Amino acid sequence: MLVRSGDAVMNNSLIIFLKDVREYYSKAPVISWGILFPLTAVVLMGLSIGLYGENRLVPGMFTLSLLFASTSMVQVAISFEKMSGTFQRILFLPLRDMELLIGKSLGGILYGFIGVGIAGFTVYFITGHTILLRPWFFIVGVLIGSLVFTFLCLIITLILDPIPGVATLNIVRFTMVFLGGIIFPKVMMPKILLPLTYALPSVYINEMIRFGLYNTWDYIDPYTSIAMSLIYLTTLFIIARRILDRILYP
Repeated sequence: MLVRSGDAVMNNSLIIFLKDVREYYSKAPVISWGILFPLTAVVLMGLSIGLYGENRLVPGMFTLSLLFASTSMVQVAISFEKMSGTFQRILFLPLRDMELLIGKSLGGILYGFIGVGIAGFTVYFITGHTILLRPWFFIVGVLIGSLVFTFLCLIITLILDPIPGVATLNIVRFTMVFLGGIIFPKVMMPKILLPLTYALPSVYINEMIRFGLYNTWDYIDPYTSIAMSLIYLTTLFIIARRILDRILYP
């Protein structure tokens, strides 16, 4: 296994990140799934604010945008590389698992921030204002959420071939949208489905964002949400690194 300094690791990771951004940020699947679809969904949710209330739908608008934007960049980059054969060539480079993990993740994290920015502009356009009663909770929710969603997508995309990987990722994404506490409040969720809701990371990300925006929560308190999100983040990071380690050093 290669041993390098921290600066060398970051330099190699940035090279991978910049290559992905240069080659894939404008690909049609990234634009459609990472920007256009969540933008459309956010607008539709925004038009329903008068019916369901701001503190119900606005946090979901941010979380949905973060989810699709963070996962789209990683999925497209690795899938295109697998189909073209360039991913196999990357494996022959003298890279550490951590370098490849960071490099491939940075694109998803950056795109996640872009998605949140788009959601913010949309919310302001629809409501005429933005509210951040507890900004640090909002920032932590967005940061941890971008990491969690990116690593989750990375695991799915690395394990599966491109076509099954896209199908599986969409199943996971839409499950989190409809059953993961993003759209429906707890009172509307059938009790039989609540265990599934609490098993999905989106509910904890959404509760942190909700608390940051409106100083309120629905499914679970924000401090427990932070703890659970960190558990998800640590677990997904370890799994992703072990998968890359096995790929690089079979």
